Amino acid sequence: MHKLLFVHCRHLYDSRVNKSGIFESNQLLGSFNSASINKDIDSSVIVQCRYEFEAQKPERIQIRFHDFNIPTEHENSSRCVEEDALHVLEEVRGKYDTQELLCGAFLPKPLMSSDQRLQLQFVGKYPPKMTNKVQYYGFRAEYKFLKNFGITSGVQQGDECSFIYNSSERISGLFHSPNFPGYYLENVVCNYYFYGYDERVVLRFTYFDVEGIGTCDHQTASDYVEFSNFMTTDRKYSRRCGKLPDFEVRSDKLFFRVTFYSNDRFVANGFRALYTFESTISESSGANMDLKDDNVSMQSYVGNGSPNLIILNIILVIVTVALLCNNINK
Repeated sequence: MHKLLFVHCRHLYDSRVNKSGIFESNQLLGSFNSASINKDIDSSVIVQCRYEFEAQKPERIQIRFHDFNIPTEHENSSRCVEEDALHVLEEVRGKYDTQELLCGAFLPKPLMSSDQRLQLQFVGKYPPKMTNKVQYYGFRAEYKFLKNFGITSGVQQGDECSFIYNSSERISGLFHSPNFPGYYLENVVCNYYFYGYDERVVLRFTYFDVEGIGTCDHQTASDYVEFSNFMTTDRKYSRRCGKLPDFEVRSDKLFFRVTFYSNDRFVANGFRALYTFESTISESSGANMDLKDDNVSMQSYVGNGSPNLIILNIILVIVTVALLCNNINK
């Protein structure tokens, strides 16, 4: 005789209580014992557990997974089954519907809420039907209530997605799009300001995937990244969008701005880049050395007595003598 047991649970996480913490499916699955499942009966448990997160403005919720294994439909499939998956829920007209299903043995990329609420629902079975060789079943994740959009480098300006990088504080480091390597947010504008003391900044993009096509502007409904030596638009640099191989951008001045724009159409994983402040003193020193070398060469040229210069001096002497003789004859 096969017996099904249905277990429902609900966990609430409020940023006014804790700003971060760990939650996992094993908190529930580990509680199943002989008291809830009769060993003499073919029994299984269907679990439905809701995880609800509520932040305070201007916070957002970020979820990072540490362990994850929820079997897919079958061993060689990447398809999730609704009855055995972690559901990412989105509120539509006051009702939460499944936006994405997470399953498999690979860690999902970080999740970030678009506002102050996020809900997940775990639907699983115990004992589980394993389609891979991983012994662990379920998930373990960390939640954080953040104001920095998941960007941990630079100095944030207030609560806006604006960050300052000063060469006086650090000459190199990483910066990236919100929630990287997870999907970036919709309808966001992020500014990254680089200030060199006597350095210019070099940006090396090692990952770039920003939704967009063609001219990377509003007419093509594109998200994009913009570069400028000024606070205003700089015509020297073209906007970047799409999925691009590694590339490099250099500033002309001591100040440089990078701005990331996203709309409400589609999202991608964004970008990651290494910034390095390179001194301009070595360049100016090199130029001065060139000038010194030129002066030394000219002095050497005159001091050694160029044949052309000797001939010119002889001609001047002859002309001078001729003029003196002419005056004497008169």
